[in-house]
This record gives sequence, structure tokens and C-alpha cells, in this order.
Amino acid sequence: MNRRKWLWTALLAAPLAVAGVIYGNSQSASYICPLTGEELPCPKCCPLNASQEQDQAQSFICPITGEELPCEKCCPLN
Repeated sequence: MNRRKWLWTALLAAPLAVAGVIYGNSQSASYICPLTGEELPCPKCCPLNASQEQDQAQSFICPITGEELPCEKCCPLN
């Protein structure tokens, strides 16, 4: 009886694990900057887009470099 429970648990958990891996990979999508060719976490981190979207109310000061960045994802810490 105990083996049967473990078998059913494993059969039900396997699709959930696969779905979690697929969901995790889709959430880690990044942005390729056309100017530098780098893989960046968001479009605001690209120098091409950052200069166009200068919004002082939503800027972020990186604690590592001290730079004023367009979003917190652009900081090397993140």
C-alpha cells in the first residue's frame, strides 16, 4: 500500500516539476540591446532606450556603482 502511494505521488509530481521548470525559463526572458548586443534584464537598461526615457521620478541609484539608472534591474547587484 505504501509503495502505491509513493508511485502515485511521483506520477503526479513529475508534470508539476516540468511545468515549474518551463515557467521559470519563460520568466527569465531577457532583452538584447541593439546598440551594444548585450543580453540585458529589461529594455530600459539599454543605453539607446535609457536616453529616450529619462524620467527622474522613476530613477534608481545603484548601491554598488552609485549611478542613476532607469530601473533597479539595471544595477549589477540584481
